[in-house]
Amino acid sequence: MKYKKATLFIICLVQLSLFGQNLKIKPYQFISKARDTIEAELGVFKVLEKRINGNNDSIQLSFIRFKSTNPNPRAPIVYLAGGPGGSGSETAKGKRFALFMKLREVSDVIAFDQRGTGMSERLPNCPYRSQFNLRTPVNKQKYVTEVSKTISKCLKYWKKKNVDLQAYNTTENAKDLDALRKVLGVEKMSLWGISYGSHLAFEYIRLFENNIDKLVLASLEGKDETIKLPKETENFIFKISKQAKDNYSSKVKYLNLKEKILAVHRRVKRNPIYTSYRNRKGEIDTLGISSFELQSAIATFYLKNPKDIKKLPKLYSQMYNNNFSEIVPKVIAIKKIIYNKIRPMPLAMDLQSGISKKRSKLVKEQMNTSILGSSINFLLYELMLSPLDFSILPNNFRVMQTNNVKALLLSGTMDGRTYLIDGIEIAKYFNNGKHIIIENAGHDLYMESPIINKLVLNFFKGVELNINRIVINPIVFD
Repeated sequence: MKYKKATLFIICLVQLSLFGQNLKIKPYQFISKARDTIEAELGVFKVLEKRINGNNDSIQLSFIRFKSTNPNPRAPIVYLAGGPGGSGSETAKGKRFALFMKLREVSDVIAFDQRGTGMSERLPNCPYRSQFNLRTPVNKQKYVTEVSKTISKCLKYWKKKNVDLQAYNTTENAKDLDALRKVLGVEKMSLWGISYGSHLAFEYIRLFENNIDKLVLASLEGKDETIKLPKETENFIFKISKQAKDNYSSKVKYLNLKEKILAVHRRVKRNPIYTSYRNRKGEIDTLGISSFELQSAIATFYLKNPKDIKKLPKLYSQMYNNNFSEIVPKVIAIKKIIYNKIRPMPLAMDLQSGISKKRSKLVKEQMNTSILGSSINFLLYELMLSPLDFSILPNNFRVMQTNNVKALLLSGTMDGRTYLIDGIEIAKYFNNGKHIIIENAGHDLYMESPIINKLVLNFFKGVELNINRIVINPIVFD
């Protein structure tokens, strides 16, 4: 008992020491990808790497702060990137730069780099890779076996490098956020995020609800939704086939697309595809495509946003007519990139978020009868069931809780990664939440219309939003 009390006392001293350190901030010239330049600030501070087991090791976290143009700024707005593995500072350089700048009308805007990402302390990349023969159709079990072997090698490598990968989970990530609040010296902060950023925000609500001023989240990923349901993906594909029949009154129509989609997947399931293509040397080569590889290519590259989805009807029509040329580079990417390299932070965050027994049962029931199987999950479900040396967060982590946070929640009807049906259910937990459905918007919906950016800005300004649905221009299928 004395030993436990002494250990607890030491942990508290370390935490006080870390939080007592002065936040290091220096001027920083921020340059966007479009070459927009603005004077900002680069902030760094330290947190405990793993709080729950008394480990005294610390890691450095970073953020970019864009100072408010408001003489009386409100609570700072902290951006939570998706992924997991996305970087707040890198996101700010891209197409969302204009929204970052606009939000300065309300308060300071902070592009936060979560642990293991961006300008925060990074984890060493694993030197091991999974190798898959381009000419051979590779089935799912082979991918699971090879990727599991690679992950096991990577875990041993990281252990030798004294990397505690178990410290990279969403609970620790949420506690990092509150550490940021403390070093900034603010009572409350607002959160703005997307996809995994919403998953992280829901955990922050569970732990620190009273420390949130306002919340804006898009493309919602619930506490138990790291693993997507195969039937929801299938329903989304069939929805596309319905829309393609009339194709918004354009001249190009796809009258029997659902039947063609089903026929293509039945055919490849029976007999893998061998198709010719020109390789980088300019030589004619052969690519083997298994059923799983076709499913993975569709799920990875064609479901996220309208600009991707619009290609699907034409793609399936070509494959129905035995032309697989358009899918070739995507399948090559599956073999050489998607399932080849293991990224430590995303792997650790996703695996430790886990899945409930109830949801796992649903996935198991649906995966073999849905046209894309569980490929939308990038083998995460299968890896969770494999004997990897990886623990998951406790059951209460995966339970959504009713809250009183003032929130704006946004869902797109053309989002093939985080589905509208789930967003509607998540919104029910927000007593003071406003859920707005955006017709024809995809996963990265902040970039799809100025109307959406205006909604976000007005919400943070405190403007009452009296709408439940907005419509932006639909896509027209190729």
